[in-house]
Amino acid sequence: MEVAPGKAKPVEEEVITEENVFDRPDETMGFFPGQVLRDGYVSTLLLVAACVLSYVSPAPLTAPANTATISYVPRPEWFFFFYEQMLMFFPGYALISFGAVVVPTIFIIVLFAVPWLDRGSEFSPMKRPFATTVGLLVVVVIILNMLLGISRVINFPTSGG
Repeated sequence: MEVAPGKAKPVEEEVITEENVFDRPDETMGFFPGQVLRDGYVSTLLLVAACVLSYVSPAPLTAPANTATISYVPRPEWFFFFYEQMLMFFPGYALISFGAVVVPTIFIIVLFAVPWLDRGSEFSPMKRPFATTVGLLVVVVIILNMLLGISRVINFPTSGG
């Protein structure tokens, strides 16, 4: 094919099929505007769904708080049950700071340190005993705290407000 001087050779478009779609993984696809529009559509749909659900089934309101009552037993929100349950294991003023600060801090540090403490390249849990043990301990602690928190909710006295 002869190209005239000053004219560029026509570029042949590659047809992408199921067989060759992964031949060039370094080739990028545009994020804007396609993906941004899709994300915007889904976000708008979720916002509309949340608004419709909050209008159709509003949050129940109870009677106004009675500040003169002495029978009300305060209890934490659901996301603090594990924390309050942890404090139950450390009674007394001397151990509250240990249970409130030291134990959760050690727990979080161990979770952050697991990738550096166990740098094995194996995927099998049997060949990575440290990571498996830490993972199982985390699951056991979470399940036990959830069960203890649920038992406290079930056995809590009702508030007479």
